[in-house]
Amino acid sequence: MSSETPCGRVVRFNGHKMIEEADAHNPGAVTADTSAPPAESPTEPFPCPACGQMLGASCRVCVACRHAIDPAEIAKPQDVATTATPAQAEAAKPAPVRFPWRIFFAVLVISVLLAQVFIELWGLEKAQLAMGGVQTLAGIWVSFDALSRRIPCPWRWGVGSMLLPVIIFPWYLARRRVPASACPFVERQVGPITRFVFLALAIFLLLGAIVYLLHGPAPK
Repeated sequence: MSSETPCGRVVRFNGHKMIEEADAHNPGAVTADTSAPPAESPTEPFPCPACGQMLGASCRVCVACRHAIDPAEIAKPQDVATTATPAQAEAAKPAPVRFPWRIFFAVLVISVLLAQVFIELWGLEKAQLAMGGVQTLAGIWVSFDALSRRIPCPWRWGVGSMLLPVIIFPWYLARRRVPASACPFVERQVGPITRFVFLALAIFLLLGAIVYLLHGPAPK
């Protein structure tokens, strides 16, 4: 339905929308569209668009900067949450565990002192056997401790502590304090060939240790 106004403009009613069109005989008339609904007033506390001061839902002038509040400028809560979520997720991501040099030097010094004590007590051959037993016990403890703490690759940590005790064992001591972090050097996913080689090496060394314990050192 349409009607002509005295100003020479044609007004058309289309449902709830009212559109004014300029008459062909009045080229200077302005065409206006009043179909856009007004911005909704806030129903919850919101931050000031100018200074960020939290304001009540009924406030229309900022109490801090005296900025006139336009409802169209107020960000919706879901928009703010959507914007903040990636930043929060990035900030919450823990950093990987770096190699602990202080623990490394402490373990190295303790290992040297312990080896010297074993040599003084039992001689070189028995000291080597005793140090191998200490490494084995340390690897077993690391494996079960990693299992109880739900740390990835617990058996890899344990075997690594047996084979490279001065490197892996200090690293695990630092790793166990931050279970939410990761250690890509040990916990990285590897292919089946690498797993097979690693497992074969571990079994070979374990069998060698068992033979040494049962038969002792080779005769000279």
